[in-house]
Amino acid sequence: MPQAEDIRNKRTRARISNALFYLPFGYYYIVRLGTTGKLLSWMLIYLMPTLWYAMLTYQGNPWVFAVNYALVLIAAFSLYELGYIFNDTTAILREEQPAIRLYDYNFRHFEQYKTAIVAARVGYALAAMVLLGAVCRHYGVCDAKHIGMTCGCIALILPLFALYNRWRSTSNVWLYPLLVCSRYMPFLLLYHFDALAITLLLLSFPLVNWLERFSMPRYRFPLMRRIIPTEQSKTLFRVSYYVVVVCVLLLAQQWLQFSYAYMVPLFILGLYRLLVSILITFYHPKNYLNG
Repeated sequence: MPQAEDIRNKRTRARISNALFYLPFGYYYIVRLGTTGKLLSWMLIYLMPTLWYAMLTYQGNPWVFAVNYALVLIAAFSLYELGYIFNDTTAILREEQPAIRLYDYNFRHFEQYKTAIVAARVGYALAAMVLLGAVCRHYGVCDAKHIGMTCGCIALILPLFALYNRWRSTSNVWLYPLLVCSRYMPFLLLYHFDALAITLLLLSFPLVNWLERFSMPRYRFPLMRRIIPTEQSKTLFRVSYYVVVVCVLLLAQQWLQFSYAYMVPLFILGLYRLLVSILITFYHPKNYLNG
């Protein structure tokens, strides 16, 4: 593979266990995140907004809600991690400048046990979706239509990621928002359709993440070169993004009169990005803005 970028030294472990191919969330944490700080960031940008906006769409037993949320999370992320696994083992073979995240023995294990890895990941997702349907029907918290929409959105992750991994060109950046949204949307389809909650959930991270994607060296579009000329520029861009979004929402609230509760995740994320921008002036967290 020509001009490969070895980013394994950015990880916190010198060895990556093959068991991670089979452990939900384990692969993402060790291989894709690599540090506790990035794990906490992921919890804030993914778990917090999906949990919050899902709660706004639900009225009922909090324990049933917690179980349903956990099942959707396991189902969606098991498949999303499978996409990451294929990206790191197979899709990179078609890239001119692949990012190498795994070791030789990981590649060999994947090739030898590919079927078992896929079966395990799909098995987790199917089991979680079956349990989700059983819980929803037993407690009567959602109908078959919403269960089907949720499971359909989760199932869509696989073909979207497969297409993304197969389509290795600068143009696949246009597919990226659908891919990111596929792991956010299932949480808001289970109970009832709340257009405002869905819109703000997508504003909370998927949109800013997509805009940043246009600024990556291999994708950098002319307009984004001006807004985010370097990787380090992302810090200021993130702060600016949330300031603008929060200001627009505060103005919109005066006209639409929706609850301030809808804006809480965006306030939190804006504050988080501001604190990070202050932190990095005197301390650079390991793996920050890296792979």
